[in-house]
Amino acid sequence: MVKLYPRDGYEKTEYLSRKVRGVIDLVRPFTLLAPAIGGTSAGLIGLAALNGFSLTRSMVIDNIPTLAWGVSTLVLINAASNALNAAYDVDIDRINKPYRPVPAGVVTKDEARSLAWVLYLVIIWRAASAFQLTYSFLVLSIMLITIGYSMPPLRFKQRLWWANLSVAWARGMLGFVAAWSIFDDPLLPHGGLPFDLAPFTIGGIMFLFLVGATTTKDFTDIEGDRRYGMNTLPVVYGPRRAALYSSPFLVIPFLLLPVAAYLDILKPQAALLSILVVWGFYLIYLLDKSKFEQDSKLENSPVWKHMYLLLLAMQLGFMIVYIFPVPDPFMF
Repeated sequence: MVKLYPRDGYEKTEYLSRKVRGVIDLVRPFTLLAPAIGGTSAGLIGLAALNGFSLTRSMVIDNIPTLAWGVSTLVLINAASNALNAAYDVDIDRINKPYRPVPAGVVTKDEARSLAWVLYLVIIWRAASAFQLTYSFLVLSIMLITIGYSMPPLRFKQRLWWANLSVAWARGMLGFVAAWSIFDDPLLPHGGLPFDLAPFTIGGIMFLFLVGATTTKDFTDIEGDRRYGMNTLPVVYGPRRAALYSSPFLVIPFLLLPVAAYLDILKPQAALLSILVVWGFYLIYLLDKSKFEQDSKLENSPVWKHMYLLLLAMQLGFMIVYIFPVPDPFMF
């Protein structure tokens, strides 16, 4: 028997010790897909931007080490954030997610916190030795926001909209722009403007989406969050109003894509990604029908799973329309 999913019991750890498997679960591998895929996508777009959005195989191969270094640092931030959150949320998790390694007694609170700080020290070292000043600054900014999300006295998680905004800003806006800046500095003058609008616009689209999408993880956590003073949207407004307030953020970002493309802020092909609005409406449907349902294998609800998959689809979509020869939808 092998423990494949977070909700599986630790008696399935046949090939790994309970402690090793607990550390793996501590960093929540599924959530690391977003910075890995999003970072790779944005990094390759930034690399292509240096050559008029023409990317050759040799360019990619020659720059794989730099790309891997930059993207893996963003993944480490997410892993450190998850470990830190596990340490400070242990009482909440005993109610909401008792299968997690700390409340299950597989990893101690101090071990989780120690792992987080070790990873953060590695991130600081990487930022200090990075190849690009803008990238270093953004990495440190994301790191500080993730610490503030879980750790007192800021503890954004308990501050209503600040929780959503901090997650969306760090992992939506700053995460994408940081990955783009691995190769191409977006703060340099571009097209007669003092900076490049494209990465900030794409990051802004992801930011708007995550402002609402972040709430999808909170519906199954209401009991523990309420008991320990976490003022999430479902706790403060109630599940129905929280879903109502979150819903526009699941569709509006995709409707803005044709506008940004038409205004020449993004490539015209970016307008094609507006088709993802259909998935966004499906998320709204799931919010109404199954927001309290626990996913049988992954954490939280099926709504949260679809939210994550939609985010990954958006990240890959931007890479495809910016790097590959996709037809211009405005050419008739």
